[in-house]
Amino acid sequence: MSSEKRNQNNIVNFPGTINPAVDEQHKEIVKVLVNIQTKMSDDNTWHNAILTIQEIKTLANYGEAMELKPLISSRLNSVLATTLIRRTILEDLIWIEKKEKAIYQWVKILF
Repeated sequence: MSSEKRNQNNIVNFPGTINPAVDEQHKEIVKVLVNIQTKMSDDNTWHNAILTIQEIKTLANYGEAMELKPLISSRLNSVLATTLIRRTILEDLIWIEKKEKAIYQWVKILF
């Protein structure tokens, strides 16, 4: 489970009130959802699709309420898993590089 707070920018819409911020938030969510569906619908490039931070945050906050076609959902799962693996590998490489620099500095100091 993520330690990041979820739904930080949610705006509560009380019944019987008109709140333009709720409409703006809804429009942003719909825009992100359409963008994701467009990326995942392209048969030739969906596997190379890169999700933006905004798209990932929207999926984290509202993903369970989003209704997607089964094919889009499957492709999205695949892209998210690939993104996670790439990020993990990149973090490992950065960690190794930092360790190598630290070792090099120690060797330089010792000799």
